[in-house]
Amino acid sequence: MPSDGVLVLTNMHSLFKPCAATLLLGLAACGPFGYLGKVSKHANFAVASAQAVGAEELAPYEYWGAVAYLEQSKTLMAYSEYERAFDYGSRAIQLAEEAKLKAERVEAGRSVQREQPDPKAVEEDSPEPPTPPGVSGGGQP
Repeated sequence: MPSDGVLVLTNMHSLFKPCAATLLLGLAACGPFGYLGKVSKHANFAVASAQAVGAEELAPYEYWGAVAYLEQSKTLMAYSEYERAFDYGSRAIQLAEEAKLKAERVEAGRSVQREQPDPKAVEEDSPEPPTPPGVSGGGQP
């Protein structure tokens, strides 16, 4: 009877080691893979997309904020601070998308051709400016 108990304990112990090793390996790998998926791919693409539509000049606050957050995310990843790197990468994506949207809106506003009035017609149609109180006529004081 005691030999059966030892046999069961030995079998459980032999199953525990591979399961524990797989679990630890899986948990250790979550940080880098989460970072690579979120930051390396999405954030870099978002910043590049914003730059492609001219956000560097049309939405500088959002664009350069996204660039700064992306660089900080890469720095934190180098120090194996995966959660913080992931958070900075998420903020970089958010700012890059805002920069792209703002740049597209500004560019659309510039590309709309507005009807330019004739300068002579503006002068003829514009009313005379009001004369300040105490000033008479058009002479110089």
